[in-house]
Amino acid sequence: MSDQVKRLKISELTPSTQNVNILASIVSLQRKELKNERGESVYYYGILGDDTGTISFTAWIFPQTVRIGDVVEIKKASVREYKGINRVYIDAGSEVIMHPGESMDVRRSYSQLKIKDLSTAQPYVTVEGRVSNVREKELERDGKKTMMYYGDLDDDTGKVRISSFEKPLKEGSFIRMEGAKVSEYNGRLRITVGSRTEVTEIKPSFQVGERLYDIHDISSPLGGVTVNGFIVSLGPKSGLVMRCSVCNSRLDDIHCPDHPEASVAYDLFAYFTLDDGTGSIQCTGGKAALLSHLGFTLEEYAPENKTISRRLVSSRLQEKLLGRAVVIEGDVTRNQSGTSVRISSLNYVDTDFMKKLEARMGADFQ
Repeated sequence: MSDQVKRLKISELTPSTQNVNILASIVSLQRKELKNERGESVYYYGILGDDTGTISFTAWIFPQTVRIGDVVEIKKASVREYKGINRVYIDAGSEVIMHPGESMDVRRSYSQLKIKDLSTAQPYVTVEGRVSNVREKELERDGKKTMMYYGDLDDDTGKVRISSFEKPLKEGSFIRMEGAKVSEYNGRLRITVGSRTEVTEIKPSFQVGERLYDIHDISSPLGGVTVNGFIVSLGPKSGLVMRCSVCNSRLDDIHCPDHPEASVAYDLFAYFTLDDGTGSIQCTGGKAALLSHLGFTLEEYAPENKTISRRLVSSRLQEKLLGRAVVIEGDVTRNQSGTSVRISSLNYVDTDFMKKLEARMGADFQ
């Protein structure tokens, strides 16, 4: 006897649900093209919703005419858990039937996550944090001027960039956002406050502070993390960098092609591998994080100081970084080459940090 197709509400779906029939509205929809050695393929992903909630989906077959807001009936779909989140999968054995002219009220439901758990796999979430570094900018959208506010959002697990259209962000406030959108831009996660996002000011139930991670636990492009370990290799191109004092472009010659009369400014760049015993990660740092360790002040590190040379800077980097036990703070970014850390500060491991580390390890074993 063949299995009957089950019609379930989204709130009833579990990872063990197979061969299910769903009637839902398209809340969001994206199209992705893949190219590999086997050729080209296309898949769709987004969010389905009904009057009981929402759920993410991936579809390997999908009508090209479907748009956001359309109601569709999906037959013989399956549900699996991906990164701790339930997801509907629509494959070659499934059927998608459009219901033109129909509409459906969608009950918005959002999981509340810590910043370290944010992922584009769950694009709409509830998240709490402290707002900082607020800036604002006037933009033109659809012929109308609008204000965009942007800055950082911190909790006790990490930091993420935040942007908000029309809804002001208050410096230093602790807020709760329901229905905030998670996206990734330039290798960093970002939270967006949209027209449907509910923002309320709260009393914090957490303390923003040092967020110490083992390298092996870093899997997403988090901001504001602290990592300690040994610098086991230093990139051969690390060292003195010359820039145009007007446009800040990196110079291969002593003159900027766009500003030939401009003076030269000295910068610093280093990239290295940090290993903490649980794994390794690539790190990059500049003048703000590293210069003081080389024994130079900002005033001394300039073309007017004839004692500064590429050889000297390279030698100092080797001496002061390679093989040293350090603790770094920075933002994790992700690109095609993998994850890396952009350093905001670097310090040598000292007695105070070792006490913090011992206290953390002791808490883990309690």
